[in-house]
Amino acid sequence: MRRQVAGIKAGVFALALALGAVDATAALAQDRDTQLDASVAALQDGNPAQALALADAVIASNPRDIDALLLRARALSALGQSRQARQAAQAAYRASDIEAARYASAMIMAELVATDGNYTLSQFWLRRAVQHTSSEAEVTNVARAYQAVRRENPLSFRFSVGAAPNSNINNGSSEQIIMIAGLPFVLSPTAQALSGWSAEAEAAVKYRLFATPRSQTVVGLEAAGRMNWLDRGSRAAAPGTSGHDFDFYQIAATLQQSFLLDARGTRLDLSARAGRNWYGGAKLSDFFGAGAAVNIPVAGGRDALTFTARADRALITATGLQPETVLRAGVTYAHELSWGDRATLSASYAQSFSSGPAQEYRMPMAELNYAFSQPIAGALFSIGASYGYKDYAFSPFTTTGRQDHIVGAKLSADFRGLSYMGFSPVVTVQANRTWSNVSIYTQQSLSGGISLQSRF
Repeated sequence: MRRQVAGIKAGVFALALALGAVDATAALAQDRDTQLDASVAALQDGNPAQALALADAVIASNPRDIDALLLRARALSALGQSRQARQAAQAAYRASDIEAARYASAMIMAELVATDGNYTLSQFWLRRAVQHTSSEAEVTNVARAYQAVRRENPLSFRFSVGAAPNSNINNGSSEQIIMIAGLPFVLSPTAQALSGWSAEAEAAVKYRLFATPRSQTVVGLEAAGRMNWLDRGSRAAAPGTSGHDFDFYQIAATLQQSFLLDARGTRLDLSARAGRNWYGGAKLSDFFGAGAAVNIPVAGGRDALTFTARADRALITATGLQPETVLRAGVTYAHELSWGDRATLSASYAQSFSSGPAQEYRMPMAELNYAFSQPIAGALFSIGASYGYKDYAFSPFTTTGRQDHIVGAKLSADFRGLSYMGFSPVVTVQANRTWSNVSIYTQQSLSGGISLQSRF
């Protein structure tokens, strides 16, 4: 971390020295520049006390001199007076509305608090710094510093929020009449697809308990939720039904143990997860599971091959459903094309086991995603498509079991030019279609909305 901070320090320090004309008056320019040059020389010669005295002399003439305040912060930091150093950097940040000055001040503030071991506050100041960047190179510099600080921070946070119209918030059938044993049956309004709006949020906090150069142990807590509201047409079609009857919430505790297996970066991740979820305000199930993933760098690290395996057990409490176990295995290959775009191909297989025969299925699935590296109309686009075949050997509605063909497509656009503190709006449109030989399970849904995601 010291080498990383030193690299950040050198870049920020050079930028600070380039701000020699900020808030300077013509009458005092020559004396000011002479004193600041002498202050810089004193710092470089290892004499922070003299550097501080020279910077303070300039500040006495102009308390809002950005360069002098930044030099004061640097000198105080070298003298071990971290609190006063942060105060000087904050004063420099507040003293000017010039973007370059605020960028330099925020970067130095991030460096100072990181040196003190307050990595979370450092990440906050780096997010403030990115608001004042004037070039993509500066954004890259902030992102690089943010990643360095995040690696050192044992505490990490992740969250996303979004809202979207949804043509099928209850996973209802797209059919109105189904055939059972050759007889037609009319589905109730709540068994048919109901449209409206969905709002989703996810959050996670993780803490690194132990770390060595080749392994680390991380514990965490995750929460997710989706709230729904019916539109006017669905409320009229299903009176007495609320969108909140289909709300879903989940909370889980996690444990992850990672190992670096070789010099080229092959990594093994072992994970465990346990939690509870609720549907429509009532407990749906308790669950627990464990998994493993091996990530192998390919083509000098440009590509990656990942193998995964997982087992999950759900103790379902919903009426008519039995506890079930699902085993999953998969492989993913991510390839970076010569022009920078990235294509990812995944294949997986799932098998469920339960004392309820109608819950047992097998499901092979394939997915392809493509991410563009260059913006189009101001946005970075990614597209994806998936196909799955879900086969139930037993179904109470047929003598031949149940077979579902599931197709999905997704388009997202990341508007990084509209980002705030490193968070940018992402517009997503997603369509799903299921064809089933049991028509009650034939479904289609279309949703689209906006969410906020971090670009670091």
